[in-house]
Amino acid sequence: MAKFVLACDGGGIRGAASAEFLRLLEKDTGKSVYDMFDFFAGTSTGGIIAVGIGVLKMKAAKLAELYNYQNGNAIMNKTIWDRRFGMIQVKPKYDGKGKRRILKKYFGDAKFGSAKKPTMVVTYDVEKRVSAVLKSFKQTSLSVVEAADATSAAPTYFPTVKCGPQWLIDGGVIANNPSMCAYAEAFKRWKGTDEDIRVVNIGTGTRTRKIDGKESRDWGAIGWLKHDLLGVTMDETTVEYQMKTILDKKYLRINSELLEVSDDMDDCSRGNIKNLKVLGEEWYRRFGKQVKQLLS
Repeated sequence: MAKFVLACDGGGIRGAASAEFLRLLEKDTGKSVYDMFDFFAGTSTGGIIAVGIGVLKMKAAKLAELYNYQNGNAIMNKTIWDRRFGMIQVKPKYDGKGKRRILKKYFGDAKFGSAKKPTMVVTYDVEKRVSAVLKSFKQTSLSVVEAADATSAAPTYFPTVKCGPQWLIDGGVIANNPSMCAYAEAFKRWKGTDEDIRVVNIGTGTRTRKIDGKESRDWGAIGWLKHDLLGVTMDETTVEYQMKTILDKKYLRINSELLEVSDDMDDCSRGNIKNLKVLGEEWYRRFGKQVKQLLS
């Protein structure tokens, strides 16, 4: 009997496309995403989606609602420093208070350990300089808000988050696509059984912004930061290659290039959020049938 894993990528507000895809999957099948999968994993915005479904059994429509103009701008509320000095950024772009307030609004006081199905989010421990995968069946005393806040603490965008004894940042710096982390944990959990592990992975769009190779030879720290260094570190293609090589047709990635959508993680304009939801609809038209076949 197959075991199904849902793994959601990071990408800030672009998670609106991922949530919209899941909303349409629920609408089309008449089943909740929670009931369709046995294991949930996410990084950053994907981690928020993963804990919402995996721990609180939230409907995808409720998560899709989270990605609206009001919430986006409450989360991406610029600090006084950023409003005054713009590109000369020596503090996080956002103070994180709005993000935590929205997480609290949707997740309340729920404990991470209350999940009935295994759920995990990827973070990075800055003091130990190692990945830190938070698991509902290990870090049981953490709140859902703490786990979601830590996995989405993108460097330069939000402050580092203290989570128990650890200081954590967004797991996107090491595994923006959490599929391999999720598969490794699922394999360990069901090893030695006849379970067939299948993974559905939802991305947040592939950047198409060109980096000039010739010019990049002369860039230092500021030059690379100006030309999307964080985006380079969050590239998902290595994990995608690994998963396809190992699982072949038992791994399905839902993603596409960002053509009509901003690739900025914090573009919370009404127009961009609308376009992101349209992108989610396009993904469902393209991949919906394949997901249903894999889940069957």
